[in-house]
Amino acid sequence: QRPPPRIKNFQINNQIVKLKYCYTCKIFRPPRASHCSICDNCVERFDHHCPWVGNCVGKRNYRYFYLFILSLSLLTIYIFTFNIVYVALKSLKIGFLNTLKETPGTYPSADCSQSLTLLTVLEVLICFFTLWSVVGLTGFHTFLVALNQTTNEDIKGSWTGKNRVQNPYSHGNIVKNCCEVLCGPLPPSVLDRRGILQQE
Repeated sequence: QRPPPRIKNFQINNQIVKLKYCYTCKIFRPPRASHCSICDNCVERFDHHCPWVGNCVGKRNYRYFYLFILSLSLLTIYIFTFNIVYVALKSLKIGFLNTLKETPGTYPSADCSQSLTLLTVLEVLICFFTLWSVVGLTGFHTFLVALNQTTNEDIKGSWTGKNRVQNPYSHGNIVKNCCEVLCGPLPPSVLDRRGILQQE
């Protein structure tokens, strides 16, 4: 039996998009789909495989991933800001160097505020370094949402290469792109979890 053709052309918004055949899943991948080697599945509107959530981020869960990193950024900013406020107010009373010199009490009778201050200073340092990565990741995905683009397409340079092909999925408007990605209807799952495995 002859194998199916490797590529099939498909037209979207007057642009030709190539659909590749996946020999593992035995389907022509839908537009923007890619095969994840970790999940061993073709994922529709594949963005990336996220080690944080232990799953692929794609068409049906991208908005939840985006809200997760956005809320994580806001939480980090909140903790960082109020820790600095706490250290600043404590420094006004006893001075900044004395605030840093305070050590946590090891006995129950020790002052709890000393322990709290040292932990606050450590939290400020930890939040400072995590702030850049988490807020940077949120900013990058905000940029991608505004362009209606995926991380996979951005890394491959699908719409910014030498051929200067325009992104056929973008509406040319940031608000419309954000509405489609974050508020558009969710398609039903195409996985048959209750299906019976056929013996070969």
